[in-house]
Amino acid sequence: MLVEKYISLFMHRLLASEADDHGDTHSDVDAHGADDHADGHSEFGVHITYEDLYASIIFFTAIYVLGVLCSRLLKFPELVGQVFAGIILGPPVLNYVPNAEAFVMLGEIGLILLVLEAGIDVDLTTLHLIGPRGVSIAIIGSILPIGIGIGIGFALGYDTKASIAAGAAFGPTSLGIAMNILRTAKIINTPVGQMIVAAAVIDDMIALVVLSQLSALTGDVTVAGIVIPIISALGFLVIGGVLAITVVPKFLNRFVFDKVSTETKGPLSLAIMIVLLLGLMPATYYAKASFLMGSFIAGLAFCSNHEAHDQFQSQFKRVMQWLLRIFFAASIGFQVPIKEFGNGTVVWQGFVFTLALLGKLAVGFMVPNFTHSRRYTELHLRDVLVVGFSMAAEGEFAFVIAVFSVDSGLISKTLYASIVLAVLLSTVLAPFALRLTINRYNKKTENVIKEAGKLELDRKMKLGDVEEELVEKIKKTTVFLCIQTLSASGWGLLPKMMRSMFDLELEVIDHRSWNPRGVNTTLVNEIYAQDKIQIDAEDAETVLANRIEEVQKAIFSAIGQEDATVKVTRWYPGVVEEIVEETTETETKTTAKAKITVSGIEGSILSEATAALEKNRIKQTSLTTDRPVDDITNAPVPIATTSIRPRPRRTKTR
Repeated sequence: MLVEKYISLFMHRLLASEADDHGDTHSDVDAHGADDHADGHSEFGVHITYEDLYASIIFFTAIYVLGVLCSRLLKFPELVGQVFAGIILGPPVLNYVPNAEAFVMLGEIGLILLVLEAGIDVDLTTLHLIGPRGVSIAIIGSILPIGIGIGIGFALGYDTKASIAAGAAFGPTSLGIAMNILRTAKIINTPVGQMIVAAAVIDDMIALVVLSQLSALTGDVTVAGIVIPIISALGFLVIGGVLAITVVPKFLNRFVFDKVSTETKGPLSLAIMIVLLLGLMPATYYAKASFLMGSFIAGLAFCSNHEAHDQFQSQFKRVMQWLLRIFFAASIGFQVPIKEFGNGTVVWQGFVFTLALLGKLAVGFMVPNFTHSRRYTELHLRDVLVVGFSMAAEGEFAFVIAVFSVDSGLISKTLYASIVLAVLLSTVLAPFALRLTINRYNKKTENVIKEAGKLELDRKMKLGDVEEELVEKIKKTTVFLCIQTLSASGWGLLPKMMRSMFDLELEVIDHRSWNPRGVNTTLVNEIYAQDKIQIDAEDAETVLANRIEEVQKAIFSAIGQEDATVKVTRWYPGVVEEIVEETTETETKTTAKAKITVSGIEGSILSEATAALEKNRIKQTSLTTDRPVDDITNAPVPIATTSIRPRPRRTKTR
């Protein structure tokens, strides 16, 4: 009670002294205080009005709802709806959103986190595995559309600066848009999917260099102004990237992470990453490179750190999703001169600039043909189109470059409107074409599945004494193989393996690869293929054993590692094995164990597979059954199952 009394006395004297100091100011506040608060201002603290608060909530709701509607109803990327939410409610149309600059700042913070995540998500093993063909696809896939865009700019009569800035917006690839479709279609772990992911990552790196270079075109162009940003950006990317990948992780492991508990490693990794971010952003900015380059390198230093990756996902993923929604709605949408879209010049020039994406589509034709179809037909054409349409999806970095160009005065608002229209068209047309391509090839399989299922049902209903029929059918059967490999990741290893299977005349039905995060990692491959040979009943075991040995030796030779493991078994459609990665990490080597589990597809012909294997590959893989694990593990082991493994390794396939 005594303490409360003294506090009350102190506050009374304090208020009295303030009244004496201010004189009639106090009465003025009484007279105008209500109006000041209504206007969002106060002599003490920072306040907001109810109207501004309510308008902000309406804006958040519109961003989310329009994004969901675009995604679920129109099958467009969510960012399209988010951009239009910003256009409609922002300064371009209704000017309803209060404190627009604050929302733009939040969007820019989201962009920084996106680039930081891009660095963390770099899969060094994938970049290593795709080899020179994948790297060339990425580089050409960025440079070619930039060149076409610059050419279009010159053809439309724009000056050199404007043409370069306009073309630069068409270099990046939106990995997020393509990934959503590829992951849904289960293509992401295939060699083609891995090539797309690696190419998009390299495109992001090129975009950061291009963004740094554009700053040199602002103001008076000098030799130093052009050379310094290039040297700075490439220096940070190359030297900084090498240090981030090789030196920083070893240093942190030795002097920091080895001295703390496993539970502490994740939060500590995240804290160090933020410190690096805060140091590298101003370093790159004042060195005339883009501050986003600093964000990327800060994340790159932790690309092989599992704990940092998991911690970032758990702490920032939800927040980053909303910040990116705000980025597209505010940082992009607020600056879209939608009223200019009524200008016929803006519209037709926007469609003309869309032709720059032909450079993205063209790189699809660089995809190697590892199928037995003629080049650019059937399955090879599918791979060509999937790569081309995936690369053609523009996104975050394209908008970033366009916004930077118009803010810096490199391009006019009219040209900016045309570029934004072209980029928006790419975010709609490319994913639509990609989804259509995948669905078209899947539809063929579904139709065959339905027809084959009907035939199987009719056959079972009519089947009586089948012994003679089985004996007759077993005389000649098609061979399917399951190939499993376990090896260290190597430069261009995936294309080498695909080439080996092509030379063996194996038609690949499905190919999945897995690898843990890191530099020195193990690679696990699982491949299902139809062989060219057909075996007769009399010498089936001998012919099959010889063929399996031939396949094993060829693939082992293609891998080129003495301690690699290659296992080839005869696959009876209906038993579908899936390799599930379990990772362990040591100081110098990250390894993966291949754990075999079993699953299948509805239907039921496994018990008769050896007698009635279908001649059509799709029919064979479709008429299979979901079988419990116990059923599979208790089944007899198929004949002609061998493996090549010259020396034991620390990791094994089981």
